[in-house]
Amino acid sequence: MKRKIWQISVLTILLFALSCCLLGCGKERQQEAKYEIKFADLGWDSVKFHNAVAGFIAESAYGYTWKEISGSTPIMHEAMVKGEIDVNMEKGTDNIATYPKDLAAGLFQVLGTNFNDNIQGFYVPRYVVEGDPERGIVPMAPDLHSVQDLRNYADLFSDDENPGKGRIYGAIPGWEVNEIMRKKVTYNGIDSQYNYFQPGSDSALSAAFTSAYEKGQPIVGYYWEPTWLTGKYDLVLLEDYPYTDTTSYKEGKTACPSVNVTIVVSNQFYDENADFCAFLKNYETSSALVSEALAYMQDTKANYKETAQWFLTEHPELIDQWLPEEKATLVKSSLGYGSATINDFWDFPYQLPIDVEAFDSSVNAFAKQFSGFFGKIRDGLNLLINGINFVLSYIPWWLMILMVGFAGWKVSKKITTGLLYMVLLAFIGFIGLWNLMYETLSIVLASVVVSLLLGFPIGILISGSDKANAIVRPILDTMQTMPVFVYLIPALLFFGLGKAPAVIATTIYAIVPVIRMTNHGIRQVDKEVVDAAKSFGSTRFQCLWKVQIPQAMPTILTSVNQTLMMAMAMVVTCSMIGASGLGMEVLQSVNRIEVGRGLLAGSAVVIIAILMDRITQGWFKRGDDNNDRK
Repeated sequence: MKRKIWQISVLTILLFALSCCLLGCGKERQQEAKYEIKFADLGWDSVKFHNAVAGFIAESAYGYTWKEISGSTPIMHEAMVKGEIDVNMEKGTDNIATYPKDLAAGLFQVLGTNFNDNIQGFYVPRYVVEGDPERGIVPMAPDLHSVQDLRNYADLFSDDENPGKGRIYGAIPGWEVNEIMRKKVTYNGIDSQYNYFQPGSDSALSAAFTSAYEKGQPIVGYYWEPTWLTGKYDLVLLEDYPYTDTTSYKEGKTACPSVNVTIVVSNQFYDENADFCAFLKNYETSSALVSEALAYMQDTKANYKETAQWFLTEHPELIDQWLPEEKATLVKSSLGYGSATINDFWDFPYQLPIDVEAFDSSVNAFAKQFSGFFGKIRDGLNLLINGINFVLSYIPWWLMILMVGFAGWKVSKKITTGLLYMVLLAFIGFIGLWNLMYETLSIVLASVVVSLLLGFPIGILISGSDKANAIVRPILDTMQTMPVFVYLIPALLFFGLGKAPAVIATTIYAIVPVIRMTNHGIRQVDKEVVDAAKSFGSTRFQCLWKVQIPQAMPTILTSVNQTLMMAMAMVVTCSMIGASGLGMEVLQSVNRIEVGRGLLAGSAVVIIAILMDRITQGWFKRGDDNNDRK
């Protein structure tokens, strides 16, 4: 008894000591900084670099901590207005339609100009115009110098989804400049020769340029400076009519002016952190300085914080310009220590030296070597998608509504259900999304077809082998739990942007139920039934085809329904790699923070998903009931 009391006492003392230690450490960490600054991460390298520079100065000179919060330009603007973001180091005044109104209303504070010498517009790789002897590339368009010259080269910049026209990559959906670039195409009379293709995101746009450049292929599209892409690759800005005034520019008639990229803070941060805001008012760079830093980062593979410290070390004069003498001394002193000290108690002390760059280079080389093969697959998928879209587009709207209503009545045996389905489908037409619905359906149905063609045979194969099942099962588990955005990367790398890579990404995501449930259904067939078939002389193939698959058909049909639903779930995600349709409509509404538009597009997606789910479920259930009666 005494021994137990002694043990409890010792344990209590140890727990108390540990608690004090943790509280002390927590209090010490809490006292290290008086405020945590929330910087806007807009997704591109230059803003991440500026965040790292300002963040390092915040830590070393003012005792703050800092973090980044990611989001698109319009979303970060809304977050700034609400005070959810403290600092935006790159506020492009021309990319937010409501910027002048919100600024006049005093919803945020502009502290100064970060840089105002950047450029933007339509770019092509230099080798397209001048060739590249080192890479064995001859000039493809030697007379291409301006936007107007694109009229003569539509066949060079061919659109894989519509080979009869060229493709111009536009800006990011939700940016005001995206509509300006679209108007530019129309104003110059090249909209009849080119499709204005929206890439969905800035990462998808940069991936399109990167993929084309590495393969030495022609590409034309919108981009801006300074960025790592323009620093790494030799791109040429196409000339345009000289800039005259804002109205003409916004109508797409002139070249883009340099954007005044400002530093803005929330009203609350401005009121409570005057000393740090004074530094931000003095913070000023240029496109040349930023390009220098991004080039260093690209060449050395340094991260943003390391690049920020290198940059400040290379340009100590900027520290003196931005900061008062005592603060500048603190920053220069901190630069002498190099990287930040790691606390092994709180921070993981070791990181494996994994060479991600080598892996990326290998995959890029593989994609380049077999680009012809992947191009054939892309062409085949585009043919399938266009074929489905062709069939759908030639079904009159009223006939489609009647067909859906008839299907709803047949599977439910209720006329009211059929009428409800007709009303729901007609609603999509009433809100002006009928054609976009067809584009979405063509992608979804093509993905389901490919998933079934690949998944059904694989499920059958692994159902007859325990060893194959043991190998494939963890792969399927990984595919089912992997974040869906990961599937966009290989699809984008090997097949570019558009509907074909969207089908590939959707297939990878949606094929799992077909394989898994086909395998499961066949394995669940009663062994006595299988043995009986074999005893009557059935071969292994006959037993599979005439006994096991029919017995497993209810489970297999359920997988078709699940595959259909998973394909619908990828609609919005695939819009980020340029898949048009309802998903792109949702993405644009998110980027512009247009709630009404987003609700309408989202409602259309929900309606299609519900209709397909109910009709397929009812159809399969009806088939099972008929089999039971037989």
